[in-house]
Amino acid sequence: MKEDYFTEEFIAGMRGRYFRPRKWDRIRPFRKAAVLAIDLQRYFLTPESRAFLPSAPRFVPRLLEFYGEVEKLGVPIIFTRHFHQNDIMTRWWGGDMPKDDPLNGLLGEFQPFAGTVVEKRTYNAFYGTELEGVLRKLHVETVIITGVMTHLCCETTAREAFVRGFNVVFPVDGTLTQNRHFHEATLRNLSHGFAVTPLLSEVLEWLSSE
Repeated sequence: MKEDYFTEEFIAGMRGRYFRPRKWDRIRPFRKAAVLAIDLQRYFLTPESRAFLPSAPRFVPRLLEFYGEVEKLGVPIIFTRHFHQNDIMTRWWGGDMPKDDPLNGLLGEFQPFAGTVVEKRTYNAFYGTELEGVLRKLHVETVIITGVMTHLCCETTAREAFVRGFNVVFPVDGTLTQNRHFHEATLRNLSHGFAVTPLLSEVLEWLSSE
């Protein structure tokens, strides 16, 4: 089920297949944006973890570069950190993600960007958290979804953001999951009814434009 799929060829193919220019044009005027950095924890991004995503070594440098440029532009980056214990997530996945497990901390490389961290206990980063309040205080109109995993927490959070009235940008190369099939399924669904799916580089061009 897991594979190292996150190649330049895959990314270009997904952008070509699911990017909708007319919908992008509708969102572009709403430039008060924030980046959501979903669950960039050692649990998913380090080889010693059973949940390690094989494409993480390709993905992490790309996201670090993006966050560095976003920070220069003054765009807020809001991180989430997931943990759960003795709940529906435990029953579904057959195990806990305890808050005090070192693997459930953010990957060290992302710590310099993690000024704001929202703790969550399910796929939806809005459910039972202060995330919406943080975004409203910043007068955010558009959220840019990045992180892991594409088809679980990232997709669920993107849908919820749309329902709550935020424009949603879901870069094709801004999230990662276990395999190409899960990743593409998310892009297919979100691009139809919830989000625009440009490249991270196109998001930077938009954020940098006058």
